[in-house]
Amino acid sequence: MTRFKCSCLPLMVVLLLLIIYPAFSHPREPRKDCPPPTPKVPRKECKDCRPPTPKVPKKECKDCRPPTPKVPRKELSPPKQDPPPPEEPKQDPPPPEEPKQDPPPPEEPKQDPPPPQEEPKKDPPPPEEPKKDPPPPKTPKPEIDLPPEEPQKPTPFHNRFEGHFSAVIAFGDSYTDTGNAQELGSLTLTFKDTPESPYTNRLSNGRLVIDFITDSLGLPNIPPYQSTKANFTTGVNLAIAGATTVANDIFSKLARVFLWKGTPLGIMTEMDWYKKYQIEHLCKGLDKKQCEEKIKTVLFWVGEIGLNDFTRAVGSKIPLQTIARSSVTYTSELIRTLIRNGAKNIVVQGLPPLGCLPMDISLTPISLRDRSGCSLIINSAVIIHNQILQAKLELYRKLYPDVTIIYADSWKAYYEIVNNPQKYKIQEVRKTCCGSSMKPEDMNFNMQSFCGSSGATVCSDPSQYVSWDGIHPTETMNYHMTEQYIDHGCCQPPFDELMKKKPGQKSAPKPDQKPAQKPAPK
Repeated sequence: MTRFKCSCLPLMVVLLLLIIYPAFSHPREPRKDCPPPTPKVPRKECKDCRPPTPKVPKKECKDCRPPTPKVPRKELSPPKQDPPPPEEPKQDPPPPEEPKQDPPPPEEPKQDPPPPQEEPKKDPPPPEEPKKDPPPPKTPKPEIDLPPEEPQKPTPFHNRFEGHFSAVIAFGDSYTDTGNAQELGSLTLTFKDTPESPYTNRLSNGRLVIDFITDSLGLPNIPPYQSTKANFTTGVNLAIAGATTVANDIFSKLARVFLWKGTPLGIMTEMDWYKKYQIEHLCKGLDKKQCEEKIKTVLFWVGEIGLNDFTRAVGSKIPLQTIARSSVTYTSELIRTLIRNGAKNIVVQGLPPLGCLPMDISLTPISLRDRSGCSLIINSAVIIHNQILQAKLELYRKLYPDVTIIYADSWKAYYEIVNNPQKYKIQEVRKTCCGSSMKPEDMNFNMQSFCGSSGATVCSDPSQYVSWDGIHPTETMNYHMTEQYIDHGCCQPPFDELMKKKPGQKSAPKPDQKPAQKPAPK
């Protein structure tokens, strides 16, 4: 028995071990069923969004496995896109956002993750980017690109006669044209390449006399008739640069054609344009009586006409006196047509001393120049032109006493300025500002290289010059000429006479004129 017991002891130990071993292995199985191992999943989620998720899974793992951590991922992305408002409403439908609107319930601890999401909303980088965008105050560039506004400075006569006229209608040549010749493509040179010329559609470095006149009347600059996008409610400019008054048969015999492609248009073309303008714009929708009343409120400005005729006639076989008479004949016909058409207020400019222009001086031999260096033959013809024109205007005043006709004496105004350059702060009365020269004594004017061409140069301060390009005056000269017309007695009768009469009222008789007396009864 003792042997049997001794042999059974080891077997008993083995059996006990077998019984005990499964007991140790059994507690490992419940570990697989237990949910604690799930925290491994949030670790993967932490890879996606590090800051907010580590705190969330700890609270969620105590409750359950809900895949709510995936929802904050979508919520985290919008805060970065919060700047665009449309994206926020798109995220409103998801249920996780509804608890955001339920702050009172005790579920706020479950919504603790959103506050960390508001922190990214406070990220300064996105708002700083728009602050960096304002540096595009590179807006000064457009300011540089708007030179036309620079010369629009108030003048002593700015809006002085505001309200007296509803519109201005202008005729003339290059001294008055504000763009018709360029719209037609008729000019050889347009001066577009000249940076100092803000008014690229004017043959000057700035405003013309007609621009200053409309400014004194409180009206905007009148647009050229050929402009397709202009507003013609306050008037129209019918002047054409290069326009001539002589007949075609005479023009064909003239020596030169300047700055013009082909045969230039005549003054009668401007009259035809006016008739169309009156029908299509000025009196559109009005009956005859209403049209007549409206025309009474319009100022008709007849600018210098004849400059091109005299310049082309130099060197030809046609006497300049003949050109003067022909020019006045056509100008007078234009004025009479306007009066018959209902015009009651007309200003007519005479011609300045064209013989003092650098171009005309260069065309005249030295033997035919006066003491001041101007062309005697051209200025003599201009004097005849102005005398005949004034006589015609005086005749029209008698024939049409209800019409106010003003003569603007450009000859007198020009010499007043040129003879007193220091008074008007002008240094150069002969030399041109824009041009080119082969010799220093020819006033920076060359017939082969006009202003705007590749070889031309521009002076640093055009306000110190009378002549812009050897043919046309500078803006400063145009301003002083206007000043002479309005304030210094270079208009006959005075320019203010236009403002004293109401539309339709007859002009007062002059002191030397006796009123007509009725015959005594027999």
